[in-house]
Amino acid sequence: MTATPDRAGLVDQDRRPPNTIPVTINNQTVQLPEREMTGLEIKQAAAAQGLPIDPGFQLSVKHGHRYDIVGNPDTVHIHRNLDFLAVAPDDNS
Repeated sequence: MTATPDRAGLVDQDRRPPNTIPVTINNQTVQLPEREMTGLEIKQAAAAQGLPIDPGFQLSVKHGHRYDIVGNPDTVHIHRNLDFLAVAPDDNS
């Protein structure tokens, strides 16, 4: 019995591991699916994975010893060990 081309293609796709990149957001590991994402896409991905954040939060990414703000339309090159902080707009800390 031979597999049809459609079935063979499906099997090949099923065997491929998803390409995700682990990053940290608010001290929790989040898997991001792309190499470049906007600030909004990063927050949406984190929320979809159960982090209690929403698009209104302020997102920052750690560079050295400081955090730089990432706006919703800003693009971030995603790589391992990125550390993000997402803060609610009414948090005065």
